[in-house]
Amino acid sequence: MNNGDIIYIGSYEMPDKSASAHRVLNNAKVFRELGYRVIFIDVDRNKENKKPFHKKNNIQDFDCWSIARYKTPLNKINYYFNIKYFKQIIKECNNIKLIICYNYPSGAFLRIKNYCKRHNIRLIADCTEWYEAKNKLGNIDNNIRMNYIQKNIDGVICISSYLENFYKKSTKTICIPPLVDKTEEKWNCEMLDFDDNKIHFVYSGVPGRHKDKLNLIIEALYSLSENYILHIIGITKEEYLNYYPKHSNYLEKLGEVVEFLGRTSHLDSLKYVKSADFSVFIRENKRVNNAGFPTKYIESISAGTPVITTNTSDLKKYIVEGENGFLINECSKKEIKNTLGKVLNMNRWEIEEMKNYCRNNSNDFDYRNYVKRYQNFFNKVVK
Repeated sequence: MNNGDIIYIGSYEMPDKSASAHRVLNNAKVFRELGYRVIFIDVDRNKENKKPFHKKNNIQDFDCWSIARYKTPLNKINYYFNIKYFKQIIKECNNIKLIICYNYPSGAFLRIKNYCKRHNIRLIADCTEWYEAKNKLGNIDNNIRMNYIQKNIDGVICISSYLENFYKKSTKTICIPPLVDKTEEKWNCEMLDFDDNKIHFVYSGVPGRHKDKLNLIIEALYSLSENYILHIIGITKEEYLNYYPKHSNYLEKLGEVVEFLGRTSHLDSLKYVKSADFSVFIRENKRVNNAGFPTKYIESISAGTPVITTNTSDLKKYIVEGENGFLINECSKKEIKNTLGKVLNMNRWEIEEMKNYCRNNSNDFDYRNYVKRYQNFFNKVVK
């Protein structure tokens, strides 16, 4: 069955350099199940590659083209406003049914919108963020994309109910969390041997300006018993202290109970997540976090590890208190400390019961469970 081509364009790097790459790849697997050929157009941040665009090797049987995006003024202008390379790439396709723009900059997005109108091609957005920009130009770009463009296209794939509620009165919508492919070998990775009778927490990621509050986890654990180890993946101790220089004293006194592992491969990070007793991350209850959805949660549950986190986005729909995790209602040191203290008083049998619950439900976010939902959405948008 060949229902035509889908172009999936955005600022992600295939195959696995970010959460966005994992999202679009597993969405594309759904589209392939529905009979579409998906062509990715991602970005290339490798300065050694001097070509403005090039075709990558086949990625899980998908074609992928890359547009250069280095931190130079010309490349930035090209990425934000120019669709010349996009036009050249789509000449390789002869039956385009749909173009999906993933969190795309408004200038280029508007040009793609006009191109689709001229060529009678359906256009939808995959919207996973509502950024809080660092500057005025970024805020203008956000405002145009979120409040104008995406309200006036054929549909929006929303990562959260927050976004779906925002768009559903203006266009066709579907709410899809981050998905996984549980047949990939990485989910069968070996577990690490934590044979020390301690409770092992893992944090995987990079604390952002508006996202994970790793400092509150450190502060809460500092005042609790030391029958734990916190594995931090994604940043080094030095990088953490660049974020929180006043925490040098905390880390010195905590010593070996906090382990910084720096950047690792995605597979190695999954090994730690799978082997840990709990994943933990803390986010504030604000728009940027409620509009998004934490891939950390999906990966942890899919790896069979319960999650300790704050009540943001749609997590309340998925976390069963004391079964697959603990939901902290307030992003405060006191509430975090109370929850972590409760967890540290759990015995090994209680923890294993939670791990078993997660393992038994680890397929909940497999992309195959979302084929029918996408089919219904496409029947409204594409047909």
